[in-house]
Amino acid sequence: MLYLLCGAVALRAAEIRYEDVIYLDEWKQPTLHLKTLYRAPITFTRDQSSVMAYLAPGEVVEILGMGETQHYVAARIATGTARGWVATQALESPPAKLVAKFHARRERAQAHRELIERHEVAVTMTRAEVHASLGKPNRTLRLHTREGDEEQWFYIIYKYLPYYTQSPNARGEIRQVVSYRRVPTGHKVITFRKDEAVEIAEEQEEKVRPPSVNAVSPVPGIN
Repeated sequence: MLYLLCGAVALRAAEIRYEDVIYLDEWKQPTLHLKTLYRAPITFTRDQSSVMAYLAPGEVVEILGMGETQHYVAARIATGTARGWVATQALESPPAKLVAKFHARRERAQAHRELIERHEVAVTMTRAEVHASLGKPNRTLRLHTREGDEEQWFYIIYKYLPYYTQSPNARGEIRQVVSYRRVPTGHKVITFRKDEAVEIAEEQEEKVRPPSVNAVSPVPGIN
């Protein structure tokens, strides 16, 4: 019963993904194992409110997610394999190159979140990030190139062009009224390679016809 309870809580914890943690499976990094430096608790949550067990010095854990103050790990405890949080200072330091990548990835992720809030895109964004920023593409295209397989997403670009109408007022005087209509003028093309945007371009339509001018409409009761 204790095993099932621990497993259920660990499963719920595993389903939560925090923006300030780099998860190695999402980052497509090889498995990373680190040793504990001293007896340390492994907890269900990041706020250290519930302790599952204590890890012995020298025990090896698998790093699932890297954070600033806590790592998300998989470890063997008395009831089986558990997933939880361990203080970074209680574990060996990961490779310096990986830490540098971690900080660069965090900064890039923050920059991408700001772009998504403005519905903008940039190279290095993933498909999921582009979708979050611009929504579903109007169409897609797959290509085979020397650099590898690519996928292009096409989004229609719209502009508001002036639309003029002329009609007489109650005194029979001709007045011109300007309104604006949403007209497709081209496409934004985003090229992905290995789930990363490598190029963003805009294709304009060869000719965009402005809306025509309406003929004068007679006012009832005026000859």
